[in-house]
Amino acid sequence: VNIKELIKKIMVRAKELLGADRCTVFLLDRANKQLWSKMQDGTEEIRFSMFIGIAGYVTTSGQTVNIPDAYEDSRFNREIDIKTGYRTKSILCMPMRNNQGDIIGATQVLNKRGGVQFDKEDEELLYAFSAQAGVSIENS
Repeated sequence: VNIKELIKKIMVRAKELLGADRCTVFLLDRANKQLWSKMQDGTEEIRFSMFIGIAGYVTTSGQTVNIPDAYEDSRFNREIDIKTGYRTKSILCMPMRNNQGDIIGATQVLNKRGGVQFDKEDEELLYAFSAQAGVSIENS
């Protein structure tokens, strides 16, 4: 299985499942201390330090982050919005782990449809989804 195709399928399914406008799967490149992903349309790869942004925080801390307004959170990296022209509002981001429990990346969904924020049920769904995605990526 092509890892990039698998990530694209995971992003589409998570977005549908959670009623989000966008989903990004960030994978950890430990050697370069970076997170990387393909843009949702699959055309461009993005890379940045694993120590910046919400995904960086989640990947290094192992904690789930659920934010109703991204621009009110100092951990939010505005550079991606600036680069893409997208406007992030709400964020739900959680670590993705392999079979051994090691963090291999993060799953992040943006802008819950209907203008509401992500809730505990969304967190539970993303947790289960991220667990399955982590195993699938590890096994690909």
